[in-house]
Amino acid sequence: MFSTMSIVTQEALSRVTRYALAVLLLTSVHHTYGAYAYHTPWRLDAVVLSAFAAAAIISSLIVIQRRNTDESVREIAFWVLTAVVLVVPVALIGLFEGAYNHALKDALYFAGASSTLMNRLFPPPTYELPDDVFFEATGVMQAVLGSITAWLLYRLVWSRFGRIVVAPKGYRRTNAFRHVAE
Repeated sequence: MFSTMSIVTQEALSRVTRYALAVLLLTSVHHTYGAYAYHTPWRLDAVVLSAFAAAAIISSLIVIQRRNTDESVREIAFWVLTAVVLVVPVALIGLFEGAYNHALKDALYFAGASSTLMNRLFPPPTYELPDDVFFEATGVMQAVLGSITAWLLYRLVWSRFGRIVVAPKGYRRTNAFRHVAE
């Protein structure tokens, strides 16, 4: 796969990497802010996790892009990158932290859910009820960026098996059947 990595594959890999790193940066900002705003230094553990995940993603990308590296090593690096992106930016941060911890919590809170339900689903001191716009907005944005990253990762992996063709940036689709329909 990687011995003749196409521009399309390189672009897809680049997009996944950029969005995954954006999720990790956003969660670092979000958790650093939350640690200080709510006096909960344990939130800084997410920054450490993000740093390790970013290092694994960048290291894997470097191995994949090295032309003189053995093909099997590049293949392993691709799957390491895929696994790290799927587990950390997509599942842990995007789905759990962004969607559950913030989007669902905010939706239930603003829909008027009972305090009993809120405390059962989001027990203090781990969770804070929405009282800080920046904290909640950056929390929900993790779900948004995590979802975009998931979609791009899906397209990258399936393009690896030839199921999806990822068009390069600036590519315009044309209607192949236009002459039949007119």
